[in-house]
Amino acid sequence: MGATTDILLQQLFDTRGPLVNARLASEYESVMATAAVSALVVRPTTTAAITFWNGEPANGKSLVIDRVFSFNLVSTATAARATLHYCMHLDMAKPTNDITALRGTGDGREPNNSTVVVDVGATVLNDGWFPAGDNSDVSEQTGTLPGGNLQWEVNGRLVVPPRHAISLHVVSSKTTETFTGGASWWRMQL
Repeated sequence: MGATTDILLQQLFDTRGPLVNARLASEYESVMATAAVSALVVRPTTTAAITFWNGEPANGKSLVIDRVFSFNLVSTATAARATLHYCMHLDMAKPTNDITALRGTGDGREPNNSTVVVDVGATVLNDGWFPAGDNSDVSEQTGTLPGGNLQWEVNGRLVVPPRHAISLHVVSSKTTETFTGGASWWRMQL
């Protein structure tokens, strides 16, 4: 390869390579609910298991979603299948922020708890729920043990602008399956 090709490949790697977002570690945040919510056996409508609301001012930073997930905290079925669903909400009112959450950052600093409001069981508009990621398939499980992890690597394909939100819920074959939802994002000026 010539020098021009090498330079082009390096520029491509720098702007789209696997570590391109590492420089944004100071804007990376993750949140996960501490209390589990029962799965639904029908598609979600107006109640979310967990909602993430972007409280930035109108021209502020957006949440560029890296991943969404939900951990099966209690599995009581001998067999159960579950799928993670998400819903985007435009111009949503601020939720009540009634959650105890585990929050983390990409660089070990204290997370900004004032900008992104996280709520469990929020009443939301049914703006369209969509399944995401791979399903969980628990088989031959007995007792009340943790089960599978539902996760979708979004990689920036969903963006939550200021004053907008994203909600998650799990649809399962059993309501006795309970889940703790969460998400990770970069706060970026777009």
